[in-house]
Amino acid sequence: MAGGAAGKAVELVTLIALAVVVPRLMGPADYGRFAVALTVVTLGSLALTLGGHTLMARYVPAAPEQERVGLALALGRRFARGRAVPLAGAVMVGATMTAVAPATFETSLTALVLVALVANVATTLLLQVGLGLGRTGLWSARYPVQNALVVVGALVLYPTAGLTGAVAGLAVAGFATLGVGAWLLAPTLAAGPVGAVDVPDGAIRFGSLQAAGAALTQVTHRGGVLAVAVLAGSTVETGNAALAVGIALGATYAILQLFTVALPHLSDADRRGDEAEKVLRRVAGGALVVIVPGALAVAGALTTLVPLVFGDDYRGATSAFGPALGIVVLAPVSSLLVQVSALRLQPGVALAAGATSAAVFVVTALVAVPASGAAGGTAATLAGVAASTVVSARALPGAVGGRLVAVSAVAAALVTAIGALA
Repeated sequence: MAGGAAGKAVELVTLIALAVVVPRLMGPADYGRFAVALTVVTLGSLALTLGGHTLMARYVPAAPEQERVGLALALGRRFARGRAVPLAGAVMVGATMTAVAPATFETSLTALVLVALVANVATTLLLQVGLGLGRTGLWSARYPVQNALVVVGALVLYPTAGLTGAVAGLAVAGFATLGVGAWLLAPTLAAGPVGAVDVPDGAIRFGSLQAAGAALTQVTHRGGVLAVAVLAGSTVETGNAALAVGIALGATYAILQLFTVALPHLSDADRRGDEAEKVLRRVAGGALVVIVPGALAVAGALTTLVPLVFGDDYRGATSAFGPALGIVVLAPVSSLLVQVSALRLQPGVALAAGATSAAVFVVTALVAVPASGAAGGTAATLAGVAASTVVSARALPGAVGGRLVAVSAVAAALVTAIGALA
């Protein structure tokens, strides 16, 4: 967990660069278009691979030591085969869109987005195998490295090749990260015995339900930018939404990382049970102690901080940051519930929570985005996250204490209200 926290601390630096340097370089209009490309690559790769890391982290460490490499590779191959068809479908859809509407879907940009998507899917599948085998450092280092390469690519390629160059940087970053991950993971795979290993009963169903739930959750997390792009019809508002959502999700996934890297160790047969859940509750409580005061302070200073940090062009994004801070406040409890559902082998909870989250997000976005633009997009995401948290807490009795729930709910409401009044 300490290693995961260190990785996220480094990632925070790259996220700041991605959220500050790149928008200033491109301006709101081009950054809005770049953000859509980045969102499609990120959402697409996550939708095609989510559930895999939870499956690996839950089942591989629980297997006998001599079978872990074989089991991790067997599960990895199953995931890769299962994702090949939808990935090929995405490529066909992209090719069709460029043929039907070339003015809207430029051939070069669409092709680069698809190439970046393939690279990101391959990288995630590889590092999921490593996570199951205890290589949590590689998992934690992936996004700091990749984000840094995306920023460098934008700085180098955008001035010379414009938006096409910046999007090309997404593909370069994806393949570079894949190569480094394969090189570093190779000794771990070579050191362990590999043989025919039977996949545990229920593992594939567990992974499928986790993947479906996680994909629906990603609709809520990432869909705000796309909702604003479609419903608000403004590249500036899309850029504003991308900025607020990007900051919120960066912080949210930093918190989730603490729980994710703990799962392989807590899944060991000797550590499961009440003690494992107590560890997760302590982590959630400690995170809230840090997050709540910080979120309240930032909410009260948004009108000053947003133009100061991101520039006057993004002053219009201020209203979107209130709900975004609420998302961050809910992250410790929502992350806790995700891992408890895995420890208890109840993937149906993840699916129900994801479906509820996506439904609430869509309904809220249809109402809020046309009226409030970027602020409506982040409000829809917050509504979806809150709904999924309620569903998970009710389905997992005893997983989270009443104090954690109360503090999270009150703090999320406060930062959202303060942000709206700022």
